[in-house]
Amino acid sequence: MRFPRKTSLISACAVSLASALLWGCILGGTGTDTENGVADNNKVDITGISARVVDGEGTPLAGISLNLYIPAFRPDSGAAPASLLIEAAKAMVSDSKGYVTIQLKAAGKYVVEGVSAGKTVFFDTLAVPDVKNSTLFTFRTRAVRDFKGKVRLISGMRIDSGSIFIRGTGRFAKVDSAGNYDLGSLPQDIGRMAVGMRFASSPTSVREVTETQPVAINMPVTYTCKEVSKDSAARISTPKAQFAVSTDTAMPVPAKLDTSKVNLALKSCDTLSQGSVINVVTPTGTPGKIDNVGVPLLVVKDAMPVTSVYGTHIESALVVPYAECIPMAGQEKTSFDVQLQPTASTSDILIQDVADRCLAR
Repeated sequence: MRFPRKTSLISACAVSLASALLWGCILGGTGTDTENGVADNNKVDITGISARVVDGEGTPLAGISLNLYIPAFRPDSGAAPASLLIEAAKAMVSDSKGYVTIQLKAAGKYVVEGVSAGKTVFFDTLAVPDVKNSTLFTFRTRAVRDFKGKVRLISGMRIDSGSIFIRGTGRFAKVDSAGNYDLGSLPQDIGRMAVGMRFASSPTSVREVTETQPVAINMPVTYTCKEVSKDSAARISTPKAQFAVSTDTAMPVPAKLDTSKVNLALKSCDTLSQGSVINVVTPTGTPGKIDNVGVPLLVVKDAMPVTSVYGTHIESALVVPYAECIPMAGQEKTSFDVQLQPTASTSDILIQDVADRCLAR
């Protein structure tokens, strides 16, 4: 049984850049920090907390709407974001000189979103130690692009349901059964933020391979491979299916996998695609012992059929223990191990849903 190499991941938070553009992670990483707390060069009277929105060249921008969130806010939760302003119903929109007043209820660290014509032109951090002090913050817009594409799981399993979201913002999108998502137009650097996915997945197919004991001592061991029903697949996918029952104590004990027989067992299947689960069952022939519960294995790399003088079989399959390597198998889970894979037209997403230790040889 062979295992694939460990896959490197893009960190949710990047290292700090030059002082003019400081990238920071707030409570796990939610936004950027651009010259926050730096006084504006224009001599203007500031009362309370205010902001000035400019483009990359420093030119003030009018009509930019600001939204505020706490860094821990999860837009996928279904809950409304907390009201952070004294006048919750009052919109914050930059004027002709780029200025906007921010009437906060309390001091703290927040994520601020700038929106223009339906496009998010920046996510940034707003750190306010005291709302009584008059302070002007500067926010710079960024280049934007459409963030839409396909979500894939490293395991190769199918996504039954899910949503992609950016923590500390109001941005989230449903993922359909084909793995497609559309977050809309966002700054190009959202990969530095806490992008997460909440999803439920299942194997692309489930096979059961059963060993047939030879009738004579010198006869070779043979296996039969068959696809099982949806109900049986759910049973195989359940963690309790990883156990047999001891005849001595009638207590569940971990089922043992004879790795020397795995490749031989897999060769009995005509195809094994990535994301499929194969349940290897080895009967013992011991009367009265429950021995029809196998050990499910997850195929993490396509196993290609090979034709030889001995027929067509699977030459090599890269498999890992299913229940051990897929946390919360069959249940909804949340992952922040997100890799953005942008191209000129799409931004595909790869999710590491297999435990780290299982991806190392």
